[in-house]
Amino acid sequence: MTGHSRVRMLAGTALLMAIMPAAAWAQTSGSDQPNATPSGSEDIIVTGFKDLNQSIAQTKREAGQIVDTLTQREIERLPDRSLAEVLDRIPGVSSDRGFSSSQARTVTVRGFDARYNSMDVDGNIIWNSSRNNRGTQLDVFPASVINQINVYKTVLPDQDANSIGAHIELRTLRAFDGGTGSYLKLRAAYGQSDQDGYPASGIPSLRFDGAGKFTFGADHQFGVVLGGEYQQYSFFDRYNEVTAYSQISGRDVANGDIFHGIFPTKERRKAVFGKLETRSEDQYYGFLSISYFDDNLAQSFNRGGTFITGTRVTDATPTSGDFTKGTGETYFEQYRLNRETILLGSGLDYRIADRVSLALRAAYTRYNHDEALFRSERFQTANLAGSYNLDRETPTIVLDGPSDAAASDPANWLSRTGRAAFLQTLPHRDNVYNASAELNWNAQDNARGFGLIGGASWRRLDRTFNQTTYNYTIPAGTVLRLSDFLDPGAGQQMASGSDPTFINRSAYIDWVTRNGTFSQDDALTTDYRLKEDVLAGHLSATWTMPGLRILAGVRVERTNVDDRTASTLSGVITPQTRRSDYAEVLPNVQAAWEPVAGLKLRAAFTETIGRPDFQDFANGVTVSFNSAGVQVVSGANPDLGPRKSRNYDASIEWYFRGGYLSLGLFRKDLEGETFRQVRNTYDANGVLTLIETIPLNTGSARVNGLELSFVKDRFDFLPGVLGSFGFNGNFTLLDGKWNVVFTDGSTRTVDGLRNQPKWLANLILTYQQDRFGANLAYRLRGRTFTGTFGATQPGDIWVDHYARLDAQATFKLLPQATLFAEARNLTNSYWVEQTGIDSGSTTTSTTPGRSYWFGVTFKM
Repeated sequence: MTGHSRVRMLAGTALLMAIMPAAAWAQTSGSDQPNATPSGSEDIIVTGFKDLNQSIAQTKREAGQIVDTLTQREIERLPDRSLAEVLDRIPGVSSDRGFSSSQARTVTVRGFDARYNSMDVDGNIIWNSSRNNRGTQLDVFPASVINQINVYKTVLPDQDANSIGAHIELRTLRAFDGGTGSYLKLRAAYGQSDQDGYPASGIPSLRFDGAGKFTFGADHQFGVVLGGEYQQYSFFDRYNEVTAYSQISGRDVANGDIFHGIFPTKERRKAVFGKLETRSEDQYYGFLSISYFDDNLAQSFNRGGTFITGTRVTDATPTSGDFTKGTGETYFEQYRLNRETILLGSGLDYRIADRVSLALRAAYTRYNHDEALFRSERFQTANLAGSYNLDRETPTIVLDGPSDAAASDPANWLSRTGRAAFLQTLPHRDNVYNASAELNWNAQDNARGFGLIGGASWRRLDRTFNQTTYNYTIPAGTVLRLSDFLDPGAGQQMASGSDPTFINRSAYIDWVTRNGTFSQDDALTTDYRLKEDVLAGHLSATWTMPGLRILAGVRVERTNVDDRTASTLSGVITPQTRRSDYAEVLPNVQAAWEPVAGLKLRAAFTETIGRPDFQDFANGVTVSFNSAGVQVVSGANPDLGPRKSRNYDASIEWYFRGGYLSLGLFRKDLEGETFRQVRNTYDANGVLTLIETIPLNTGSARVNGLELSFVKDRFDFLPGVLGSFGFNGNFTLLDGKWNVVFTDGSTRTVDGLRNQPKWLANLILTYQQDRFGANLAYRLRGRTFTGTFGATQPGDIWVDHYARLDAQATFKLLPQATLFAEARNLTNSYWVEQTGIDSGSTTTSTTPGRSYWFGVTFKM
């Protein structure tokens, strides 16, 4: 952006701030409103639903934008443990698994992964991203804390602009939901997994959660909400991997390790939340809240198999081959991830006059993210021969007789020397401050005629990232045998060229830290201390008539970044302070029309952004000089700008008693996508003076999509037992094109964005009759591009189609007590990533197996 453009943007922002009296933030029907105002009501501020859970049809119909939602009522029918798993049931949303795990951690919405989405809790921005990008890690939020989850597919000008995919709103229970009466819910459950026992044993799988509310005061004008959850569970993933292929004679030939893995997981998840509320009916509503989320994950990755050289493979077919001179390998990794989030939130909605309301929000988030990864050196045995089979889910190695006999003796396996085992720690700390104010004049849902909404917001991210690697190099000449480190807890073990051998991790780590040659890499050019301020203003005009609402507005955002890191100049590390800024003007037009009762038409044009990943602009650079004396720079780009998307949406929605049918169409045109590229600088005489290999905003993408949903709570028009069934189904079709840019500036097009499925579907069948209930949930997704691409199509990595069946049964033992049984992944489905000439050769596959939960819920 030019200097003049920056000045104009700053002046526009200042002007917009100046015309907002008292920096006021209006309360709309979007993410910050306590509750939607019922059609036809004279109220401006409504502080509680008539029921604890407003129906999803009512929420969708009354919203001022395109939204899909789930409430606690629907969530309780599914065996989902975290917010990441819950969101997987919503149209257009697909969950993405965590690092080397089968468990959902983040989500992709309409083809855009977590870095392109934003989230709030009760109207206050939440922040707990990973070290590399801005995507919220949703698995830290237990399912029980959700009273309602809304996924806004079109954002309003008052919502976070980093919402190319969507803005996600988590709404917790409020004291005035369901009226002023008291409410209490308690649940306890015990879980079992098919893939349990050693090496995942150690803790039983348990869940306890509860939430309650009550009001007090002469007019019940005060309320308190308290809740919490504790989860712990253990299981192991079956993991398979082919690390590389070569394309030989028109087929994919294994040219790397074929590993089998056993990945035990132990996780403890805690959550506590509380809220103090006050209200005066139709005059004001205020709250103070505190939420605490703590997640502790312990994993060990045990891999074993054989390294094969492609040129030593004979009789190769697309799915098999024979090999000689293979190398057996086994090793382990130990991974620890501790994530702690503290959110202090506050809000006030105040009715100033008959048609004027003020909404204020302020919050502070403290997020601690601690990762530690220890990787052992590899134990190896040489000169193995045999054959391999590239089964889709479980690629296998079969050794011939002599090789099998040699590999089965752990004394024949020796550790590599001159190589380092290492411990890498990656802690980061985030302090996030945000405040907003909005003024709404005659722009409530039930208003008539012209209205205005205007406001301002500020958010500061203060982040510290510090990476350190501790290396322990095994001295050359050391004889270190696998037989010396067998894990006694694994029972009688035999080494193998196809399966992992379980190593005594504590004994190995103790040996290598005492005897290895120590070195430390402080990674100062990777570390950074970042302060990012985002100041935003928005102004919208509305026109509201019976059955018609039109909004036209704009959001102006200015981002200032102050970053302290280090750069390496000719081998010398030098501290560096960098400052940058950018501004965006984002128009927003949305319309909703209900020509006849029950039929709603919507259309929207919005512009949104995706801020750059931290690793692309906050890290340092390495500076050197080539043989011609030209300066060469490699690393981050502090002047990197955001991606920007133009979004077009239209939907038709038909509402009927107990449900709805909706069809949505959308298109997103993304520009300024980030790719690492060489940039050359020449002086006035045409002499090359600088070569930079840095991230640039040179890519683009497009997504066209269709979303179809049908919800019917009960088919009560059908006779007999059929009338007790209900259905919630959705289908999403996504057509994406990603124009990727290589380092040399060449380009190619990939038929998908990062983590973008070709299609998605959910089929949920419910049954409720007297005391008995049953629910079946079938989750399907088409092929999904992972975001890893090669110079040509055979280098791309895709997730194969996936389908999983979950189930639940309930029995009401007493009016307040319900027994339940749940099963997850009854189909024992594998998550399979593939590559190669036909995009069908397995790179990794993993499954957690089946899991079962049994428990009781008490409600009063």
